[in-house]
Amino acid sequence: MTSRLAAVRLNKVIAKAMAGMLPPDDLTVTEWAEQNRRLSAESAAEPGPWRTERTPYLREPMNAWTDPKIRHIVMVAASQVGKSEFLNNCIGYVIDQDPGSILFVHPTTIDAKEYSKLRIAPMIRDCPTLRKKVSDPKSRDSGNTILQKTYPGGILTMCGSTEAHALASKPIRYVLGDERDRWALSAGNEGDPWDLAMARQTTFYNAKSAEVSTPTVKNASAIEAAYATGTMERWKSRCPHCGEYHEIVFDDIKFEPEATRIRGKKTWKLKGGVSWACPGCGCLIPEETMRRQPAKWIAENPDAYAKGVRSFWLNAFSSPWTPWQKIVLKFLDAQNDPQRLKVVYNTLLGQLWEDRGDLEDEDTMLARREDYGTRPDGTP
Repeated sequence: MTSRLAAVRLNKVIAKAMAGMLPPDDLTVTEWAEQNRRLSAESAAEPGPWRTERTPYLREPMNAWTDPKIRHIVMVAASQVGKSEFLNNCIGYVIDQDPGSILFVHPTTIDAKEYSKLRIAPMIRDCPTLRKKVSDPKSRDSGNTILQKTYPGGILTMCGSTEAHALASKPIRYVLGDERDRWALSAGNEGDPWDLAMARQTTFYNAKSAEVSTPTVKNASAIEAAYATGTMERWKSRCPHCGEYHEIVFDDIKFEPEATRIRGKKTWKLKGGVSWACPGCGCLIPEETMRRQPAKWIAENPDAYAKGVRSFWLNAFSSPWTPWQKIVLKFLDAQNDPQRLKVVYNTLLGQLWEDRGDLEDEDTMLARREDYGTRPDGTP
């Protein structure tokens, strides 16, 4: 099945499910966010009312949360593309529209506390509908602490991946996981933290779960394995020349670098702009043109929809806050340092890292050339 046919099939299935099983007065997460969310100054580059049009790639993951056919959502994404806001909108929707207890797991307890202070507390403060339902933290016995927020019909509990007692106690309808690839391999001596959290949903027919993470090392990434169990969707843009949809990846980005040395250190700048070469027709299209082109999720494994799992993979070329030139310059600056390059691959290119040993620059490689003389047949 071609990717285009797969996408058509998946979209038809989703449309039927949403039309036939959601009550007409129910909101999707996207609709709820556009009506109620206000992005807080503490954590948002653009504070103010939520606008899905700024990050259109979040529409499908958010609406998958309110699709009754879907029980599990996986998002593999570069940094600063909005994956945390996807989780926040799901939390806000649950508190306001479909209450139940939430377990929100982070790599460590410190991460959970920071997330609560910088993202959850400001979201509740700035959204009137949430502020009315979540207890005031200043009142006595409010049930609103850093790691627990109570509301009618449920409790939001945040914890680290090593806290076995939090992962394996009371039944939980909703489970969320942030930065899965940074989790502990085992919660104490009790095993995989995600499996422990999933076990708490057993009694709920309408349970939901979502896990997000930047990717890390190939074949050692928990989020990579989770992504493979789902629909395996990629965000693809339409070429304005041939009309085909393709994922914008670094290998197809074209630029002209210029290096200079200052006190013996190489620095980079670009001559002209950055363009994308369509892998279908070969045409070069400037960044500003591609940002205006239609884009959509296309599934490589649409049959996973029937199993209730949708998975999405996204890099920073789609982010409205990350210019392509910045990504290219970060790559050029890091290309001779494997540890820095790994960060660029994971957090910007949205790619898994493969350890290929030490990387050397072009000057070093040329200096290692050797003369092997002539071949046995006499040719050079």
